[in-house]
Amino acid sequence: MQRTAQQLRQSWSADPATASLPFPGIELLPPGVGLQTACGGTAQVEVPGRVSVWCQGSNRVVLDPSLLALRVKPHGDWALAYWIGMGLAESVLSRQNGAVALSPAAANLQANCVAGVLIGAVPGRKPPSQEQKPLGPALVAYGASQTARMGTRPQRAYALLTGFGATGASCSDSDMAALANGTVPDPATLAQLEQLRDERASSSLMAVIGSRCRPRANAPCPRRIGGLKAASPGIPKPSNRSR
Repeated sequence: MQRTAQQLRQSWSADPATASLPFPGIELLPPGVGLQTACGGTAQVEVPGRVSVWCQGSNRVVLDPSLLALRVKPHGDWALAYWIGMGLAESVLSRQNGAVALSPAAANLQANCVAGVLIGAVPGRKPPSQEQKPLGPALVAYGASQTARMGTRPQRAYALLTGFGATGASCSDSDMAALANGTVPDPATLAQLEQLRDERASSSLMAVIGSRCRPRANAPCPRRIGGLKAASPGIPKPSNRSR
C-alpha cells in the first residue's frame, strides 16, 4: 500500500491544482474500527461497500481493511490505487469554491474522474494489460441498489476512463452531471461499457475500450485536475441540484 500511496503522491505533487496542498495521510485502519469511527463520526460513509473515506478534520484517507482485502483479491494494485484515489479525490473536491450543487450520483462520478486523473498521472505508468482490468474496481464499487446515489456501473467506469484521458469528456461539473443523466460526447464508449455486466470483461471488449490517454485540444496527457467548471463541447450545463 505504501508504494501505491507514494505513486499517487507523485501525481498529487505534479498537478498544479494540488501541488501546494498538503497530501493527506493514508491509513489502513485496525480491524473492527469503522470508517465513521475513525473520522470522529463526521464522515459520510453510510453507503454500503464503501472502502475508503477522507477525514477532513485530520486530513487522512482511511481504508477499511476487510473490504479492501475483498477488492484487492481480484484486482490487485488497481483496487488499492482506486480506493486511495477516491479518498484523495474527495479531499480535492472539498476545496472547490463556488461548485455547482451536483446530485449525489454526479458528485461520486466526479470523484471517480478525479481519482482517474491522479492514477493516470503516476510517473512511468504503462497502459494496463487486458488481464489487469483497471475498470474492475469502479464497476464493483457499489451494488445496484446504490445506483441513484453512486451512479451506474458503466457511468463509474466511464468517469474513471475520463480521468485517464480516454473519453471525450472532462471531470467538469457539467460533464459529470450530464454523465449522471446518460449524456456524453462519445455515446459509443458508454454503450460499450454497458456491456460490462461485471468485472469479467472480455479481452476483445477491453481492447476496444482501452484506457490510454488521448491528447485533445487544451487537454494534454496526462490529464490535470484543473478546469472542473469547464464543460466539454456539446455537453449541456447542469441545473442546480442539492448534493
